Amino acid sequence: MFSHRDESAGAASATYRKAKAAIVESLGIDLPNTRYPSEDFQNAVDSIDEKIVNAYKQGLKRGLRQVIAWIADGTISFRDGDFKVNTDLKIEIKRVKADGTYQILRYKLAPVDLGLEESDGK
Repeated sequence: MFSHRDESAGAASATYRKAKAAIVESLGIDLPNTRYPSEDFQNAVDSIDEKIVNAYKQGLKRGLRQVIAWIADGTISFRDGDFKVNTDLKIEIKRVKADGTYQILRYKLAPVDLGLEESDGK
């Protein structure tokens, strides 16, 4: 005998599978199905967290390298206890998408955007 409860459980399982499939597709990862759709969904959600943390770490490393380069070339200096910037800061990031294509992201930040003082040229 088939009950309404069985139908609801099946619908929930199908929803978990669809949501998991959408997540792994957007992340560009392969995550095999297990016996439990709810567990698969949770694994996919955990992958989002891992992807975010990895992106944060990668951004932090890139940012620190860029700041070191700006200090080395004199774009940013440290005088009188403050950082000084002699120009707008331009950042170009190559973002690779899950499908292998990429886009170039360009940002321009004024010193005030970062809470820094503009250098007076000295």
